[in-house]
Amino acid sequence: MVLKNLEKLAVEADLLSIDPNIQNTLDVLINDYQNHAKLNDLGRFLVYRGLSKRLAIRLSLENLNKDTASIDQQGPIFISGLPRSGTSFLFSLLHAHSSLRSPLTWEIFQADSVAKNQLEILIKKIKTQFELFGINRLVPELSTIHPMEHAQPEECQLITAYDLKSISFAYSANLPNYIKLISDSSFKTSFRVHKMFLDALHSKNDETIWLLKDPCHIEHTQEILETYPKARFVFIHRHPKFSVPSISNLAYNLRLGFSDHVDKKLVGEQMLSHWHNACEKLLKHRGLIPEDQMIDIRFDHLVDDPLNAAHRIIEKFSITHDEKLKNKLASQITKEKPKMSHAYSYEEFFDTSGEVEKRFENYISYFDL
Repeated sequence: MVLKNLEKLAVEADLLSIDPNIQNTLDVLINDYQNHAKLNDLGRFLVYRGLSKRLAIRLSLENLNKDTASIDQQGPIFISGLPRSGTSFLFSLLHAHSSLRSPLTWEIFQADSVAKNQLEILIKKIKTQFELFGINRLVPELSTIHPMEHAQPEECQLITAYDLKSISFAYSANLPNYIKLISDSSFKTSFRVHKMFLDALHSKNDETIWLLKDPCHIEHTQEILETYPKARFVFIHRHPKFSVPSISNLAYNLRLGFSDHVDKKLVGEQMLSHWHNACEKLLKHRGLIPEDQMIDIRFDHLVDDPLNAAHRIIEKFSITHDEKLKNKLASQITKEKPKMSHAYSYEEFFDTSGEVEKRFENYISYFDL
C-alpha cells in the first residue's frame, strides 16, 4: 500500500467537518512516516491499516456520541507515572476491586460499536485475540515487556489514538516531528474523544468508578481536569535512570517490527526528551489538582508492600469496602509483582553516564528520588 494514499484517509473517513484539526495531525504523521520512519513493506501495510481503522472508529464514536447522553462521571481515577514505573501492576491490582471498572483491551480495540449481547461480545473478543496474536508475532518480545490480554484492562493511549494523538505511534516508528507535535499540543480534543468512549460504555445507573491508566497522563493533568473536574490521580514515582532506559528498550523492540533500520541511541534521545518534557508539565500543573484528589506513591514502596499501597489509595479516595479484595489482591501480587531485573543496559541507549539523571534533575529533586 502506497503511503501517499494515507493523505485521503481523513477525507474518506468523513471527519474533517467534525474536527478540521485532525488533518494537520495526520499530515505530520504521514510526512514522518514517508521521510523518517524507514518502514519496511510490512510496516507500510500495518501503518495504513492501523490508521484506517483508527479513523473509522473515531467516526463511529462521533456517531455514537450523537445518541449517547453525556454522563457525569463520579471522579474517575487516573493512574500515572513515568513508563515502566509499576503503573500496570497497580492498575491490575485496583482493577480487582468490585467498585472499580476499567476499559478492557477488546473494548478499546473494537470501539466502533457497543456490544448489545453476549454473541457480539464474543465476536469482539475473538477479533481482538487475532489482532493480539498478530502483534505478538510481529514483536515477540512484547509478550514479556508489556503483555496484553484481550480481557484485561489496557492503557488510555490506545483511546487517545482515535484522535491521532498518542505516544504509541512514536513508540513503533521514528517520527521526530510528530513526537514534537504531541509534546507541544493540547490534548483537549483527545480527552473529548476519551470521554465519548467512556460514555458509550457507561450505563446510566452504573455506580462503578472508572479506573484508568496511562503514563502519558502525567503531562495532561490540565486537560483531564477540564474534561473530568472530579478526576482523582495516583502518581507513581520511580527514578528515571530505570524508567527511561526501560521504555527506550520497549520502543526499540516495537520499531523493529516496522523497520529494518532502528538506531538505539536515537530511540533513547527521543524517549528522554519526550518524558523529560512530560515530567516538567507534571511539576507545572500538579498544583491545579485539589489535595484530596491526588496521592503520590514511590515505586519502591509499591514493590515492597503492594497491599498497603492499594489500601492507601482506597482509603484516600473513600472507595467502598470490598470484603473479597484482600484475597484477590494476594493472588494478583503473587502473579504480577514487578521484576527488578532487565535484559538491556543504560549504555545501549545513552552515550553519557548520568545523562538521564541530569535531564530529570527537577523531577528527581521534587520527589526526593
